[in-house]
Amino acid sequence: MKTKALKKQAKDFFRKVKSVNCPTFPKEKIYFNSKGLSHLFYKGSRAVKVLTLMPLAQEESCFRVPGKQIRYWAFEAVVDDRRIKVIVRQIGRGKKHFWSVIPAWRRIRGCVVNARGNLSKL
Repeated sequence: MKTKALKKQAKDFFRKVKSVNCPTFPKEKIYFNSKGLSHLFYKGSRAVKVLTLMPLAQEESCFRVPGKQIRYWAFEAVVDDRRIKVIVRQIGRGKKHFWSVIPAWRRIRGCVVNARGNLSKL
């Protein structure tokens, strides 16, 4: 697929999925905005599945920059036979928003891989 078509597909996706409910944050929504658009090219629909199903974040981190606190939550799951990690970010008291979706790399028998297929056999 050509770059223009991918960009159009991602923009259309963002217009359609503006926010999702995530059980980890029952009183808040996770917003999809332009900040995460460039990361959506790695199977963004998988990110929606992870966020709508995961009851807990597997990782949480907090950073301070002058005048702001930035928090990140990471959710890992196997979707469509691929292990992925979805990152949610919040700046200060702003809305939590989708930040990135990346392969969830693992060390298996000494090799770094992105698990694929039947993960129970690894």
